[in-house]
Amino acid sequence: MADRVRRQHTVSRFYLKGFADDAGKIRRISLPGKPSIILSTGDATVIKDFYTVTLPDGSLSDFFEKAFSNIEGAAAEALRLILTGTWPIEGEAREAFATWVSLQHLRSEDVRSGQGHMNAEMIRLIVGVSGKEALRSLIQNSESRSVSDEELDREWRDITKPGGPDITPNANQHVRLLTDLLPATSAYLRDCHWTLFRFNRRSIATSDHPVTLAVAPDHPRWQGVGIATAELFLVPLSRRAALTIQPRHRFPQTQMGAQHVPDFIQQGTTAIARSINQETAARARKYVYHHPDDAPLEGLYLPNPETRDQPSVSNTTGLIREEGLFAGMTDDQLRALSATSVPSDDDRGMSIEDIPWPIPGRRPMAR
Repeated sequence: MADRVRRQHTVSRFYLKGFADDAGKIRRISLPGKPSIILSTGDATVIKDFYTVTLPDGSLSDFFEKAFSNIEGAAAEALRLILTGTWPIEGEAREAFATWVSLQHLRSEDVRSGQGHMNAEMIRLIVGVSGKEALRSLIQNSESRSVSDEELDREWRDITKPGGPDITPNANQHVRLLTDLLPATSAYLRDCHWTLFRFNRRSIATSDHPVTLAVAPDHPRWQGVGIATAELFLVPLSRRAALTIQPRHRFPQTQMGAQHVPDFIQQGTTAIARSINQETAARARKYVYHHPDDAPLEGLYLPNPETRDQPSVSNTTGLIREEGLFAGMTDDQLRALSATSVPSDDDRGMSIEDIPWPIPGRRPMAR
């Protein structure tokens, strides 16, 4: 394709229609609650070039956006079946919708942002353990020039600050992760237990991150929330329906065994609608969406989006030392430390020499 800007949707348009009025309009609430505007579903979740990847020759490609449209087509038919009374859905329809739920989660801004945070934290740890002089050597060897103490101090402070250096999320890396995880995640969700909630009067909202990974209140904060640790997956389906997908190993056991429990359909209550809307709003990134005539967010907590990309609390700060973590250790001590871990034949670990310099995607330092 030509190197041009493309408007790409991070949430499927067919899905948003279930929350829109007859004219295809939907209300968008900016967190933490204002402003509220009405716009078309075609304009609601657009980000420029979000899936556009850079090919080896430097050209840009929207191949993956087109590939996603094939998944969305089959999922749209599966969603139509659900909303018009078919339950449970099985076979190809279930496969298609499980794949779409997986895609919708994996292609989200949160997943891409999380990748950037992980990269930054890893760079912070490696540089921090190696020490300032190792950082100086990395820069000097990469750029064939000397590095002053003032410049080194500036680089050290930025790279080893909480969260690590500021790195712009990378589309290529994100799409690579998505394609790697999509088949297994789809199969995992397909084989889970599904519960459909229908609402006669209460209205349901959705967001720019419509697949919520929920956990129990006592879930350890340090553990994080991911596909393997989520208690259930929550997906608003329309202004009058929502779906929960629960891994069978987390499903309460019955006399028949969890593998034999059929998918449920349940009439929604005011309390359930409120709980679903609160979870959806709490996990939204920037926006919540709902039908223009509804008010499903009244009385709910709406988070401030500015907290989404703040550095996570890291327990590795004690390893960050200007002199390097292993400075002052004798050869015998280093050998003893090395003997406590036995790497595989193809895993030599990672050192500061493996960090490319300049760091790809790193944003300019604040002066």
